[in-house]
Amino acid sequence: MTQRDAFLEREGDAWFRRNRNMVEGLTLPDDDPILRNLLPLLRPDRPLRLLEIGCSGGRRLEWLGRELGVRCSGIDPSAEAVAEALARGIDAHRGTADSLPFGESAFDVVVFGFCLYLCDRADLFRIAAEADRVLRMPGILVIHDFYSASPTTRVYHHRPELASHKMDFGAMFSWHPDYVLMSRDLANEDGRPAGDDANEWVATWVFHKRTHDDRLGPE
Repeated sequence: MTQRDAFLEREGDAWFRRNRNMVEGLTLPDDDPILRNLLPLLRPDRPLRLLEIGCSGGRRLEWLGRELGVRCSGIDPSAEAVAEALARGIDAHRGTADSLPFGESAFDVVVFGFCLYLCDRADLFRIAAEADRVLRMPGILVIHDFYSASPTTRVYHHRPELASHKMDFGAMFSWHPDYVLMSRDLANEDGRPAGDDANEWVATWVFHKRTHDDRLGPE
């Protein structure tokens, strides 16, 4: 069974139940590294459309809609998470990052919300292509996930037949000339400053998607 099928079948719901209290207990935006890195870049003078891949119950999206008027959509493999997001008024869909049910250039911002570490390695090219397809030009891409300078794979301790992956997930986009790395915020998984144990490192990458011509200076 692929990771994708396992999370659509029942592991997505199990992940949502295990982590729900932690997610609901965050004080937004202060406790949320995604919001802390994203908010300074949002322009309040025009409406924005934002997609969160791995949206869980939609709490972050609800906050963005209520506080800033952002038009939010989300996708998650958990049926329970999607039901909760829908109850919050979010345009939420059940699915996975390798097949996004949205049109081309549909969003100003795309966020990967701590989900790539559980995706099949064979799907990474397709996942990157799908995010690029739905993100308009210019746009903002945010990734929040485990960080490792060298790719590592371990047994997923909740289900030993599955795997947990760590890598420099920003490298999925930094090679492309249209993606400019604006920042990378490194911390421990619990939010404390990054310590000596690299196994606990989590990063938040922020990219600006813009054409090569946008970066050319005066001749």
